Amino acid sequence: MGGRIARRFLIVAGEASGDLHAARLVEALQRLGPCRLQGVAGPALRAAGVEPLVAMEQLAVLGFAEVPARLPALLRARSRLLKALETFAPDAVVLVDYPGFNLRLGPELKRRGARVFYYIAPQVWAWHPERARAMARWVDHLAVVFPFEEPLFRDAGVPTTFVGHPLMDELVPEVDEARFRAELGLAPGQRVLGLLPGSRPQELERHLGVLVAATRRLAAERPDLIGVLPLAPGLEAAALGRRDLAQVRVVRGRVRATQAYADACAVASGTATLETALFGTPLVVLYRTGRLNYAIARRLVRLSHVGLPNIVAGGEVAPELLQRDLTPEALAAALAPWLDDPAAAQAQRRGLAVVRERLGGPGASQRAAVLLGSLAA
Repeated sequence: MGGRIARRFLIVAGEASGDLHAARLVEALQRLGPCRLQGVAGPALRAAGVEPLVAMEQLAVLGFAEVPARLPALLRARSRLLKALETFAPDAVVLVDYPGFNLRLGPELKRRGARVFYYIAPQVWAWHPERARAMARWVDHLAVVFPFEEPLFRDAGVPTTFVGHPLMDELVPEVDEARFRAELGLAPGQRVLGLLPGSRPQELERHLGVLVAATRRLAAERPDLIGVLPLAPGLEAAALGRRDLAQVRVVRGRVRATQAYADACAVASGTATLETALFGTPLVVLYRTGRLNYAIARRLVRLSHVGLPNIVAGGEVAPELLQRDLTPEALAAALAPWLDDPAAAQAQRRGLAVVRERLGGPGASQRAAVLLGSLAA
């Protein structure tokens, strides 16, 4: 490497989507020059060469009510990261999304002299907007992935750059459509309903029953329809329990192929809704959580929509079914027009196109890496 000294970075990614996006950032950093990274890492970051101080899987928390059970692991992770600030001496610390942990860790890192780079902003525009002003005291630079975030954080005093969304770099189906359909054993003309209940076991438990029941209702009148459930990475088939999945085919490693090639999708709120929208596939955004979590969220969230496609578009381009409104009957009724009326499906795809338009072009990971490299210089 011509004798160049490897720069050091401490990185913290606590969820699956953040792990994937952070891995692309790490790969872009490595193209800029030699570097060494440690931190909280999931499978993608570990594969990219990050030395795990803490495995991301140990920190997964779903909802406010589940924090107490994970508190010992969260405190141990915090202690290891603060110790690494002294022993590893990183040129900069990279915090990736994961606000419940990073918004508490960041101020202490700054107090101890770290340069703090935040990639993929915490969604403070949805809850506690005043936290954007608090971030100005400890964030050296913030790289945001939604265009409306840049003025929001800049106005709050945070040095902010819109770099584009990393999905624009990496959103490609795992296989082509012909292979996808052949793997599923689909007959010509047979239609696909994509079922994406979420990437965590708790989400699978709360959503799968409704998705399967809605599929049965739709397939009863449409015998050429098959539900396809792509298991998210890390989920085991045993998590499906003993449910009758007669109308559903379970696949592995085909999440994005399902999103891209399905006639319509039912998708749990999260990054998967944005991915599906970017493929242009009509979707219903759904979510169900515990009553305590929902009650807390209702008090905090200040948005009219929860689905990322709708937030990015600035209006409803994908129907939302949440909590009690999420029933098999309601879900089937929302999906049926796109299966029965080609004009309705095409109109829905046109509405989703605005999401892609607003997220800009490819290159987000590279732009973020350049910003981080400048901060660490």
